[in-house]
Amino acid sequence: MKINNIACLMITALVSSTLSGCANLWWQSDTSSTSENAPERVVQSTDGFIDVLPDFEMLDPLYDLGFEGDFDKGLAAFNDERYSDALVEWYPLAKDNDPIAEYQIGVMYLNGLGMPVDFRQGAIWLQRSASKDYAQAQFELGKLYIAGQRIEQNYDQGIRWLLSAARQSHAGAQFNLGLLYESGSVPLSSDLMAVYTESNSPELNLQQAFKWYSLSAEQGHGAAQNNLAALYLRGKGVEQNNELAFKWYTDAANQEVIDAQYNLGLLNEQGIGTLLNLEEALFWHSKAANQGYFPSQQRLPFLEQQIETFDNSLILYGTTLAITTRDAMRAKLKSNAATTLRERDHYWFDIYESSKLLDKTDRLFVGYSLQTDQIASLEYRFPSQNDPSFVLSIIEMITKKYGTPLDRQGDLNFGKVQFSWEIKDTRINVTRYWPDTTVYLSYQIGKSYHNMIKEMPDNAEELIYNMTFETY
Repeated sequence: MKINNIACLMITALVSSTLSGCANLWWQSDTSSTSENAPERVVQSTDGFIDVLPDFEMLDPLYDLGFEGDFDKGLAAFNDERYSDALVEWYPLAKDNDPIAEYQIGVMYLNGLGMPVDFRQGAIWLQRSASKDYAQAQFELGKLYIAGQRIEQNYDQGIRWLLSAARQSHAGAQFNLGLLYESGSVPLSSDLMAVYTESNSPELNLQQAFKWYSLSAEQGHGAAQNNLAALYLRGKGVEQNNELAFKWYTDAANQEVIDAQYNLGLLNEQGIGTLLNLEEALFWHSKAANQGYFPSQQRLPFLEQQIETFDNSLILYGTTLAITTRDAMRAKLKSNAATTLRERDHYWFDIYESSKLLDKTDRLFVGYSLQTDQIASLEYRFPSQNDPSFVLSIIEMITKKYGTPLDRQGDLNFGKVQFSWEIKDTRINVTRYWPDTTVYLSYQIGKSYHNMIKEMPDNAEELIYNMTFETY
């Protein structure tokens, strides 16, 4: 059964001093009173639910005092923790069918405020309020039924009440419906769309989760914004969209949702949905870490080292080469219209058709260190132009960007030629082979390149040669 796990996921809050506050419906001790011997009166409500009338006898002495009740005075007393005074003001209103007063009395019963804890009476008062379309009561009653703690669990009624509140734009109810759908915990009998299609498929559930998270997130519900971002990032229930994932994680992080702060840090680290920004990543991981979030605390030392590397590493395709992983580089290349010819995990080289990446090239070979899975080299191939002087245009292009070459070997008029630059941690080579005049532009990235070479077998030179000259 998934029900108990879902109950733990449902968002709850302590009783608030405002009318929009949520009762903490299941964080109670085992010592609560339940008034099990109190008689019950049952009536049929107009919405199809069975209504159990509350125990008026316990509270009628308040009504008999002759007070008409003043809600604002009751609220002031409640905020001052004078719960008995609040009850004196609210009970006459509740007995006269005021839904907000009924809800507040239900909250007091559930939390033992001014009276012993009584879950049954609390649920009865909530149902009276909920039956009058008070969304907050519908929300709390729905959670109470789904949790199934101290009252009989009833998923159908719980979801029905949550749905009633959600249709009144209650953000908390919309979020909780999203949770239930995402986890696949909505029974078929509770899901009219699933009944209609006779299919309670995971994809349908994710689409419904997306719908309810979206409605809640648009109202500023931080947890819904975080979960909506996750759906966009994974492409679950909606078309994958890194930019919208980044947007919703940002909104949630600004509301101090710790998971969102951590995830936003990762997106900034990897340049997903935004430009790579290690300083921004450090900011969000630090915020989460300061609140005790262990995954962010673990990231901080590594991130600080990345920032130091960033200052000494070449940037290409908007990403810092020395800290770019295989997955991140693959995503960058594809977003820049590279065509995959070979991508093989646990192997040193990926190969792409590169004409849309760099004019007059036909191949890009990307090497990785298997130990770190970080990029180690990039090599573009300019196929033979049957023109020995073609290499000059490539040398001029790199010189214009990075300045005078550090080293040159060979005769530009005849034979193999190589010009080299040292830019931060990266060695750049422009090499013309002879006699076919094919030109290669390569980037060898610091420690990762040396790690890759060490990892390769004894015939590494042959492997590199085959990589360079073989037709794929």
